[in-house]
Amino acid sequence: MSVKPTAKIKEIIEEINLLRSDPPLYAKKIEEYSHYFTNNIIKIPNINVKIQTQEGPAPYLETIEYLKGLGKVNELIPSKALCEIAQEFADNVKDSETGEIDEEIHEQIIDKHGTFSGRFTRAMDFGGFTSEQVVINFLVCDGDPDRSQREPVLGTGLKKIGIAFGPHDIYSTVCVLVTCTEFKNTKDPEDIMIFTDPEEEEKKRKEQERLEKERLEKERLEKERLEKERLEKERLEKERLEKERLERERLEQERLEKERLEQERLEKERLEQERLEQERLEKERLEREKREEQTLAEEKENAEKERLEKERLEKERLEKERLEKERLEKERLEKERLEKERLEKERLEKEKLEKEKLEKEKLEKEKLEKERIAKKKKEEEEEKKKNEKEKEKKKTDVVKKKYNVINTSKEGEPTTNIFKLKKKIYSYEAVPKEKLPEGVASMMKSDTIIIEGGKRYKKIVYNMVMLDGSKKTEEVKQCLD
Repeated sequence: MSVKPTAKIKEIIEEINLLRSDPPLYAKKIEEYSHYFTNNIIKIPNINVKIQTQEGPAPYLETIEYLKGLGKVNELIPSKALCEIAQEFADNVKDSETGEIDEEIHEQIIDKHGTFSGRFTRAMDFGGFTSEQVVINFLVCDGDPDRSQREPVLGTGLKKIGIAFGPHDIYSTVCVLVTCTEFKNTKDPEDIMIFTDPEEEEKKRKEQERLEKERLEKERLEKERLEKERLEKERLEKERLEKERLERERLEQERLEKERLEQERLEKERLEQERLEQERLEKERLEREKREEQTLAEEKENAEKERLEKERLEKERLEKERLEKERLEKERLEKERLEKERLEKERLEKEKLEKEKLEKEKLEKEKLEKERIAKKKKEEEEEKKKNEKEKEKKKTDVVKKKYNVINTSKEGEPTTNIFKLKKKIYSYEAVPKEKLPEGVASMMKSDTIIIEGGKRYKKIVYNMVMLDGSKKTEEVKQCLD
């Protein structure tokens, strides 16, 4: 399959090399995209298309921080063979919703064009229109928590690149990117993708001239805007200074007026205080005379109260003595009654303990009889199990002989019997990401055939790495007989 070196392929390769030459500078482009969001919908001005994203602006902001921490990476060289491989991948997923390619088909496509050494990576973008949008989609990886498509674009050690861009039945467009360390093209040893399109070069030159004119126009307008802002600031500053001067004059007049009013107020307060002080002294004199009269009346009243209090206390003392005598008599009678009740309870308690003792002896005899019967029954069951185990062993020996079984157990471990089957390959198989259970990052499985209880079982072992980095193993047994 021959691939035309289209301008779109060239633009995308140049955009990727621009990114690799200065990732922190490229982050500014993505920063502009993060301003085009309304909730989770992004509207890109130059293509006038609204795109529904899964995560909103969050992955765009995360990508900006990621690029700021990277340095310059080597430029990727276009490979004719890799472009043909990318085109075949694109044709293979033209009507696919997920973009998955069968692993066997993947290898067949690569082997048809040559062999690679080192690393080989692949990434796909659906729905991108411009080269800039395609590269940003590769970096952001919306909906992919692992951001797995960044490695093919920014991976170190990669030297060759191939691009395919074309229509898609569901998402309008598809772009396939393949990169590797080295690739040996079996058909064309030079393996060079040459982009020589005079019309395209002329268009590019005119576009650059147009952009330069736009830049100069923007600079001129920016200078005019800054000059206007400077003049406006100077005018506002003059107005502000004039207002401040007038405000200071007004505040000075208010201050002088306040000082005059304050002096008048202080003089009035002084005169008022002198008047009040005279009234206070007169009130204090009258108050002293009144208190002296009250003190004499209170002394007489207190003397009368003391006499009445003494009489009341004497009466209370006599009443307490009478009540104390009555209380002691009641306590004596109550003690005699309680002593009689205690003796009666002790007699009844002795009778109860005697009855309980006889009851316990009876229950102990019944318990010993039950234990004897249970022991006899247990011995009978053990004898029965022993006979069943001997039968099972004989049955297992027959199956072992039939299927040529070997014992792989170590000393002191449970016995594990593994079949020797023709063409049986014991290997680990990677489970595809789309079939992984929730919370699992990767999974490898292997299977063996074992025998237990005279029957064959298929034993499947899953070795899992969880999203949080922890490891987990699960086993499943399937009976084959």
